[in-house]
Amino acid sequence: MKTVVRAGLVAMLATALAAPAQAATVKQVTSICRTGGFSGTFTLRYETSGGYHHPIGSITTSGPYIGDVGTQSLRISYLDGLGTHTVYTRVRPATNSTESLPAGLTIPVTARGTASTTFDSGTTSCVATVPIT
Repeated sequence: MKTVVRAGLVAMLATALAAPAQAATVKQVTSICRTGGFSGTFTLRYETSGGYHHPIGSITTSGPYIGDVGTQSLRISYLDGLGTHTVYTRVRPATNSTESLPAGLTIPVTARGTASTTFDSGTTSCVATVPIT
């Protein structure tokens, strides 16, 4: 009985310590846009695994005066031999925020991916774009 328990514990320990075959690599890319005295900063976080990039979150800041009166629109897409494919879009009130993106977003590593946030106060706007590579 002790041998069976020991063998089971050794097997569980070996499984827990084994490195995954292809661990995800988390990357963070940032872009800044400016129009006159107005600016916006957009950071995208994504991980790469299994032949795909998976956007997981974003951080946005803007100002000095956009506040809650404007909007931020986010578009994540990629270009491959067949055309441009939009993976995710959203529009919301402009706020400085950290956001988690929905699970399941995928961009093939063989495609050229980009994420863009348009900061718009209604009178002034700028676009911050980051590559997903």
